[in-house]
Amino acid sequence: MSDPRIHGIVLSGVGGQGVLSLAQIVLEALRRSGLQALQSEIHGMSQRGGSVHAQVCYSDLQLTSPIIDEGCADLLIALEPLEALRYVAMLRKNGHLVVAEEPQADMAGYPPLDDVYSALKAVHGCHLVDTEALARRLGHRQAGGMALLGLASRFLPVSEGIWREVIAQRFEAKGARVAEKNLEAFEAGRGLVLAPRGN
Repeated sequence: MSDPRIHGIVLSGVGGQGVLSLAQIVLEALRRSGLQALQSEIHGMSQRGGSVHAQVCYSDLQLTSPIIDEGCADLLIALEPLEALRYVAMLRKNGHLVVAEEPQADMAGYPPLDDVYSALKAVHGCHLVDTEALARRLGHRQAGGMALLGLASRFLPVSEGIWREVIAQRFEAKGARVAEKNLEAFEAGRGLVLAPRGN
């Protein structure tokens, strides 16, 4: 029996972190899983350092809009902790927040990091990921986004095989080594122990 509910995913970060790339991978993986899926336009400033977010909706049934109402997203994937707070109101009560600990602290007026972490830890279903340490371990400076996607993939109705296929095809033009590194980061994130914070 089809699930009539429309599910929503919000992806956020700053320009240069790959928010658009992640959103397109998610969209393609959902479609290859037989679901109806739509992606919104990217909102915000796409240049390096500007706030960026995208929305992806999916359902068993036909969709007419990719826009998610506040409090209706099932999943928020945030590549930057302050950007996670910016969009946390989009999450439904029992949603999941997958967020990188590493800040882009050169942003003007960035609040104390401890305050940001405290606010995030108070969110039900928050999963903080030390993407900086993970990137060092993998020897891949840009592993953070794919690792977050790996962890977030556990909350989405897509098989591991489809994820691997979509990621490999996404990066194949950049060479086998780049595709392999991104798959490795995805698998590292998918294998993280879930330790949700919040009430």
